[in-house]
Amino acid sequence: MAKLGRNKLIYIADNLFSSRRNKIMKIRPEKLKALNLFPKFHSLLENKKINCITHMKDFDGIGSASIVESNYRKNINAMFFTDYRKQEIADLVEKTKMLNNSAIIISDIGINKDSLSGILSMLRNFKRNNNIVIWLDHHEWDIGSVRKIAKTLDFLVCNENEINCATNIVYTLLGKKTKKAEKLVHMVMLGDLHKQAKGITEKIIQKMGYVISQICFQKNTAENLRELVGYVSDYKLENGFINKLYENYLKDAKMNTILLRKNMAEFIVKNKKFAVSFSKNLQSSFAGYFLLDHTGADVSIFYNSSTSTFHLRGRNTECASFAKYFHGGGHPFAAAFEYQKINITKKVERENAIKALENAAKKIY
Repeated sequence: MAKLGRNKLIYIADNLFSSRRNKIMKIRPEKLKALNLFPKFHSLLENKKINCITHMKDFDGIGSASIVESNYRKNINAMFFTDYRKQEIADLVEKTKMLNNSAIIISDIGINKDSLSGILSMLRNFKRNNNIVIWLDHHEWDIGSVRKIAKTLDFLVCNENEINCATNIVYTLLGKKTKKAEKLVHMVMLGDLHKQAKGITEKIIQKMGYVISQICFQKNTAENLRELVGYVSDYKLENGFINKLYENYLKDAKMNTILLRKNMAEFIVKNKKFAVSFSKNLQSSFAGYFLLDHTGADVSIFYNSSTSTFHLRGRNTECASFAKYFHGGGHPFAAAFEYQKINITKKVERENAIKALENAAKKIY
């Protein structure tokens, strides 16, 4: 089983401003700000065509893109929203193959075994087309992937840590310091690093999670995410567009939560309780913590039939190693992995999946 906790160091590969090309540095995450790279990045980007690639399914991905938007609005050529699934990466490779003579900023996108080859192919194509490529992430990367990716990039920051979400990394390196931006970054960090938020801040974090999920469950996902980035970049978090999506999510979630409760099951491995359930179109953190709260489990495992994905949440028990076992990824206490399609109305298919999860848990914990 992987050790509980988060890495103390982040990786940096600077082929833009450093003379030591392909040199991978390790620094403590709080030292990133001390590098004072914003003036250099701003000078580089202020007159450059910019394409942005970010994670589509959480506030950190949207927050990262919003920081880029608010600082370089007139330079934005296009935004692309993706997930970690193999097919999503393949689609991204196809959509971005013609990008040229631009700065490409990739944020909040991690690496797993299934996505690595496709991503390397995409990055090599970017370089052939005379793009500057900047990748800013806070997921755990193995050193082998860091070395391979770093050779195809101009600038890389990555690795799991307790201080920086992707939005904060983007803000530290690329963003002008303003009170609105500081407030946004703080809010995203509380949500993405699963730290306690209170009052209106907690409500906004929850609301944005539901809104992003609702967009991803509907048609015209990319267009609606792009519109959302525009609002978030101006810190306009209360408007008709956002409120309607929020109301629609709550309406749909009522029946889907009933299904989640109905399909709950549990198993125990080495004194750790795992709660599993199956539903559709529920925000992953809501479903995960619903299971934890209603069962007292150490780890919750929620299958979203709309995406054929298992989402894990841990309460003082890490679950990233579980996701990695199935070629997924994420953070110590919040992770996910793609799985085969399950007909959740059939008990035997649910039971077979639960048995596979239990067998995996026995090998991991």
